[in-house]
Amino acid sequence: MMMDYFWGIGIYWMFLIFSFFLLLFIFWLWMFIEVLKKRDVLWIILFLVGIFTGILGLIFALLYYFLEYEKNKKGSKKK
Repeated sequence: MMMDYFWGIGIYWMFLIFSFFLLLFIFWLWMFIEVLKKRDVLWIILFLVGIFTGILGLIFALLYYFLEYEKNKKGSKKK
């Protein structure tokens, strides 16, 4: 009976971790699509290197979001 309880907790945590990483991947993909739209070669290379290194890809996506995406979003509102 106690073993069923632990299986339930394990499945819950696996689902939670899978959901978290799925959201991170969707964020990375969204930023990568934005980079491809701009055709900025340096960022494209960084994103492709980042996808193979794991956490580095998330760091590049966050850097792109705060350094480039927000700047371009603010600039487009002023026009």
